[in-house]
Amino acid sequence: MPFQKTDYLGIYKPEQIKTLQTAYNEVCEILGYCPTTDENKDQLARTVIRIYESGIKDPKEIAGLIARIENLRS
Repeated sequence: MPFQKTDYLGIYKPEQIKTLQTAYNEVCEILGYCPTTDENKDQLARTVIRIYESGIKDPKEIAGLIARIENLRS
């Protein structure tokens, strides 16, 4: 999983990491991506972080935005 606590602890609080991971898992489910093996998992994780840092904190909203963006690219 992209959001291992040891990688992000100190940067984000545990509850923030949980939110990021939840958003990531949600968008993977929506798009049909495997959260552990998809070739774009790191890019997807960075997108989750960028949206989170822009002020959107709801995991479902983050996932929905990313899914819409990905669907527009298709």
